[in-house]
Amino acid sequence: MEEIIQIQKLSLYRLDNASHTDFHTTIGGRIAEVGAEKLGIPAALAAEYQQCIQEAIEMIKETRTSRRTKALQQKDAECDRLVSFILAVVRAMRLSPRAEAVESAEDLYLQLRVGKRIQAEGIGIKPARIEALLHDLRKPEHAVHITRLGLDEAVGLLDKVKEEVRALMNERSEERIEKKRPSLTHLRPKTDEVYGRIVQHLQMSHFVGKPPVDREAIAQFASYINERVSQTRMTHKQSQSHRKALRKPKAAPTSTP
Repeated sequence: MEEIIQIQKLSLYRLDNASHTDFHTTIGGRIAEVGAEKLGIPAALAAEYQQCIQEAIEMIKETRTSRRTKALQQKDAECDRLVSFILAVVRAMRLSPRAEAVESAEDLYLQLRVGKRIQAEGIGIKPARIEALLHDLRKPEHAVHITRLGLDEAVGLLDKVKEEVRALMNERSEERIEKKRPSLTHLRPKTDEVYGRIVQHLQMSHFVGKPPVDREAIAQFASYINERVSQTRMTHKQSQSHRKALRKPKAAPTSTP
C-alpha cells in the first residue's frame, strides 16, 4: 500500500496579488499539462481552479492599467512614508535629553508597536490598520503626547491620506461591480480553497487511486508543488526583507575631522 504523499503548506494569504496569482497559474498549468484524470483530480474541480486563475489574471491586467490603481499606489506610498515618519520620530525622542519628551515617546512607542507592520500590509487591509492605530493615538491620554512631540500635523495627514485611499478603493470596487467582477479580496480565498481540495485529492488518489490514475505522475507533481512552494516562500521572504530595508531611515553621513 502506498504512503500518503506529503505536500508542503504555503501561507498563501501572505503573498501579494501578483505572487499569489503566479503560484496558482504555475500549478494550474502543470495540471493541464499532465492531465487532471491522470492525477486523480475531478474534471469539475480542475475546471473550477482554472476559472479562478483566469479571473485573477484578468483582474490584475485591468488593475494595472486602471487610472485609480496608479493613484492608489501613490497614496499607499504616502501612507507608508507618514507611518515611517511617526515611528522614526517616536524612536528618536526616546533618546531626548528632555524628560517630558522621553515620557511622551515611551507612551507612544507602546501604542505604535502595533503599527510596525502596517507598511507591509496590502492596500485592502492597510486603511483599517491605520484607522485602529489613529483611534488609539487620539485617546485623551495619548493625544497630549502627540502634541508634545509635534506630531499633530503628521497624524492629521495620515488620517487624510487614509480616507483618500478608502475613497479610491470604493471607486475601484464600483467599477468592478459594473463589470460584474469579484474583487481579489473575495477571489483569493476561493482560489486557495479550491487548491486545498486539489491537494486532498492528490493525496487520496496516490493512496488508493486506480488506473487511469498514475501514482508516479502524482508523486512527481507533488515534488513539483513542493519545489514551487519553497521558491515562492523564499522569494516572499526576500521581498519582505527588501521592503523592510527600504523603510529603515538612512544614517546621516559622518564628516571626518
